[in-house]
Amino acid sequence: MQRLSIPRIQNGAARLLASADDSHVAIVCRDEHIGYGALRDAVARTAAVWRAHGLQPGGRVAVCLPDGIEWAVAWLGAVWAGGVAVGVNPRLTPQEWQGLLESSGFDLIVTDTPPDLTPDAAADVTTDTPPAWRSRCIATDTVRRERLAARPLPAPPMAPEAPAFWVFSSGSSGPPKAVVHTHLALHGIARISVERLGLGAHDRLFSSSRLFFTYPLVNVLLAGLAMGATVLLDASWPSAATVAETVATLRPTVLFSVPSLYRDLLQAGLAAGLHRAGVARCVSAGEALPARLREAWQQQAGLPMIDGYGNAETLALVLTALPGDDGLQPSPGVQVQPLDPAAAAAGAPTRLLLHAATLAAGYHDRPQAQAEAFRDGSFCPADLFVRSAGGGWRFAGREDTLVKIRGRWVDLADLGERLGAGLPGLREAAAACVPDADGVCAVAFFYVADDAAAVQGPLAERIAALPPHERPQWLHCLPELPRTATGKLLRRQLAGSLPGVAP
Repeated sequence: MQRLSIPRIQNGAARLLASADDSHVAIVCRDEHIGYGALRDAVARTAAVWRAHGLQPGGRVAVCLPDGIEWAVAWLGAVWAGGVAVGVNPRLTPQEWQGLLESSGFDLIVTDTPPDLTPDAAADVTTDTPPAWRSRCIATDTVRRERLAARPLPAPPMAPEAPAFWVFSSGSSGPPKAVVHTHLALHGIARISVERLGLGAHDRLFSSSRLFFTYPLVNVLLAGLAMGATVLLDASWPSAATVAETVATLRPTVLFSVPSLYRDLLQAGLAAGLHRAGVARCVSAGEALPARLREAWQQQAGLPMIDGYGNAETLALVLTALPGDDGLQPSPGVQVQPLDPAAAAAGAPTRLLLHAATLAAGYHDRPQAQAEAFRDGSFCPADLFVRSAGGGWRFAGREDTLVKIRGRWVDLADLGERLGAGLPGLREAAAACVPDADGVCAVAFFYVADDAAAVQGPLAERIAALPPHERPQWLHCLPELPRTATGKLLRRQLAGSLPGVAP
């Protein structure tokens, strides 16, 4: 019997690095930089290192490092070798790290320090790898030494559906899921950046978020390399001060960030300096962008802000809103259909079916979640949208942010924004649904303030003006709101911070 040959395509990592001029700067991290020619060589040699350590096609390489050139080389080297690259948050707790190791079964683990260091001697807790896994750990010093002696590995062509990398869902609505992406996804990774955002090889791209988060991995590192642009990285954990300092030093033309960080830059008086440092445009994604924040950013920073919506399952920003757009529009190559066409036509919230060339193959070892989220070649997130008058879509919260109080619908995300917007001294706020003593759902309002007593009076006035079903039953000041490592609000944890209320 004649065996059918499996179609092959160019290796995804080789595809990303194929077109740029060797001398053009590919990545800058503080005082280090590497050109495209040297990057291709380092990736091919690192792929040989992974093979020498026993990596087989489809084997998983966890990149557990701070952002930098070594992060990019290790990740790309895994894909180049035919393995599966997995960026890992280097600040996981020991319990989270143990759970991830057991569920993911990494074949190799790239760490920034030798695996036998104690937690006190290591910069990040993730390097405290359990003994059973330490034989799979490779320190970056070892990788660099072995890379110098290795011969570059030719990138093997891959089946289009072969896994190339994993990313993790944000975990804002439950435990993060490992999302599996293929080599084929890397072939069109820059289309939206070029055709919709207007970016190209002349740009210098920087994100406030770290590379283990899908948003910067795709829109800065992967799309940036595919366009032949210059990718700017910073190993420090992001804050308004560190982002402003990095922008002043590395001078990006495009800043990718999240609404909470843009808000912090405004509150710290650092927004205006970004334009002077060379930033020409800003992109916001990762969480909903309030209209008030977008307007304040335009006024104080003098910079246009592009709003984007994407997720780990679609990789790219599948919905985008340029200044002047009426709601989020489908990005080039993306097909959008309402899950409930009747609700959409009536102006009611509905989930969407999203189809894109960068769509994931599915989840690792989560068949039930995969069956719910992936439907007939499309992805159906739990986020809700309302159709705008101009044919776009406006984010209406997640299914768990629209709740019924006294028989009336309450949008918790919108309510939190309305109550907290523009109050002097109030830094951030959110509303949540909490059962009262009788088990009946009621609204609680959580906030972070410079002076809690000073904002209570203005808050009480705003609350009194609300319809009765929207009025919070509790006001609670917190040192900070709980968020994921990628900055998304953990609304489900807020109730547990109220005295006497179980989480």
